[in-house]
Amino acid sequence: MRMTKVFTFLLFLFMITHVACDGNNDSGQEIKKEEEQEQEHEPEKEPEKGVDVPFAEYSLEGTSCQWVNLDFQYDFLVINSDEVLETYIEGTDYPAIDFSKQTLLLAYGFEGSGSYLDSVSLQQVSEQNYLMTVNLQMTIASVFTEWEVAIVIDKLDVESKVELNITRK
Repeated sequence: MRMTKVFTFLLFLFMITHVACDGNNDSGQEIKKEEEQEQEHEPEKEPEKGVDVPFAEYSLEGTSCQWVNLDFQYDFLVINSDEVLETYIEGTDYPAIDFSKQTLLLAYGFEGSGSYLDSVSLQQVSEQNYLMTVNLQMTIASVFTEWEVAIVIDKLDVESKVELNITRK
């Protein structure tokens, strides 16, 4: 008699476990089906494709000037006047920019290992949004490296926004 009770109890536990597992499996399938349906209704977003913007590199090489007041955390400046530019350059023989027609974009940073500027590009991703991409080539040297890159482009509207993207290879 005692063995029958134990067997009945074990059978009861098995049935409850089986029903509970089936219930969890069904709800998991329902959730999965709902997610699949949502994905079917939402079109996939394509990555933003921009149009390349022409620019000229701006360099202090060959002058007695140097960049100053850059804290060398990652930062990005949009400069639209001589007065602002003068706060970031020490020296007076730097190349002139016609700020009535042009804008200077200055990106700079600090790397914890050796690196050098590989390339820079600028894309217009919408009417007033731009993406400046700075590609850094990493080296095996374990030295701290400061970098900066400046480009001159056609004058930006005051509503324009430029985002900085830094890649490391």
